[in-house]
Amino acid sequence: MGDSIEKRLTDLYFGNEDIICEGFPGAVNRQRAAALEQFSVAGIPSRRNERYRYNDMREVFGGEYESYFTPVPGTAGVCCGLPVEGPVLPLVNGFYAGADPLAERPDGVIFGSLRAAAGRYPELVGRWLNTAADNAGEALTALNTAFMQDGVFIYVPRGVQCAEPFVIPCCYGSEREARLCFARSLMVFEADSSAKLVLDYRTLTGDRFLADSVREIFVGRGARVELTEAVRFNEASTQVLGSYVRQEADSHFQNLTVQLGGGLSRINYTASLDGPGAESHVYGLYLCGGADRTDIYTGINHNVPDCTSYELFKGVVAGEASGSFNGRIFVAPDAQRTRAFQENHNLQLSDSSHVYTKPQLEIYADDVKCSHGATVGQLDAEAVYYMRQRGIGEADARKLQMFGFVNDVIAKSSFDELARHLGELAVGKIESL
Repeated sequence: MGDSIEKRLTDLYFGNEDIICEGFPGAVNRQRAAALEQFSVAGIPSRRNERYRYNDMREVFGGEYESYFTPVPGTAGVCCGLPVEGPVLPLVNGFYAGADPLAERPDGVIFGSLRAAAGRYPELVGRWLNTAADNAGEALTALNTAFMQDGVFIYVPRGVQCAEPFVIPCCYGSEREARLCFARSLMVFEADSSAKLVLDYRTLTGDRFLADSVREIFVGRGARVELTEAVRFNEASTQVLGSYVRQEADSHFQNLTVQLGGGLSRINYTASLDGPGAESHVYGLYLCGGADRTDIYTGINHNVPDCTSYELFKGVVAGEASGSFNGRIFVAPDAQRTRAFQENHNLQLSDSSHVYTKPQLEIYADDVKCSHGATVGQLDAEAVYYMRQRGIGEADARKLQMFGFVNDVIAKSSFDELARHLGELAVGKIESL
């Protein structure tokens, strides 16, 4: 490998292996070497990789970053910037920052630090951790598997209904340092349970961050889980998020992502529908201005018959920003009676901005109902003219039309107050485009 990026990262791992592995059971730590080998062979994806053709990840990971393998206080008073109430599970620079490392409720719910959970419940963590993540196919996930030290752990036992959402601020703060951070989260929802998750990814300072995060979510038979997340990074930083969801029979999972721009955001979302009757809803909104870049890949795998998936992603791109959506629906040979729908719609507000969209269907069954579609366009001049004729200024008419466009996604959230707040954030972003 010479002095390649891969060699620098591999040397970084072996120079800190004892610290990185501390607190995790041997079964988990033994997986790190295999993941590091997979990362070394595959390497940081280049533009030649079809999934990464629109952004140069090698340039991002080739930068100079400080790497800390023990918690370093990044900022004080970390809290969620979204209007929701519930148990707060804060992460700072990839490390759990809650007052108590692990909470155990009388109903059997466990939540807190992944590292603390691995030490106290090694069999539980070892049973699930690294069983959904695609280390072989995604080098950046394999890199996280090697370096992971902490993150959020949530376990909800069979039949438990969680009344309050789990609130997870994922914050990044520093003092004039560029940092490379890894966070790994594991969330397990057993059969017939229900829960809601609210995540707030944001940088709290103007320093440069590279956050390589992975989460694994397991939704048991008949369980219902809803996840809503907002992403607000500064323009100098990069978010790389690998989200892996596995669903059993008759489960229902909804994921809503609101990307409010800032730097480069690369999101890989993979869902595996492994039991009949499983239903997946994936919604996304990206608002990009200036030099923002949002790059989204989704892979929805219908592995068994009688499953349903819905995808709706919308983007507004202005300035010199770029937005890309690459969505793939896979239907296995015996996955009959699949229902799968995918849409991606974009507004391109400037000649110097770029939008790339590639919806895909890969179907190996004959009794299915599947569709996909994509559009890239500008604001409707007739609608703007209609509003101007009724006394609305041109600027306000354009904003109203954009808000109507994006609100279709935000309204999917079941949190009324949170949806209103996300709408206000979207309006603020739109006004800056």
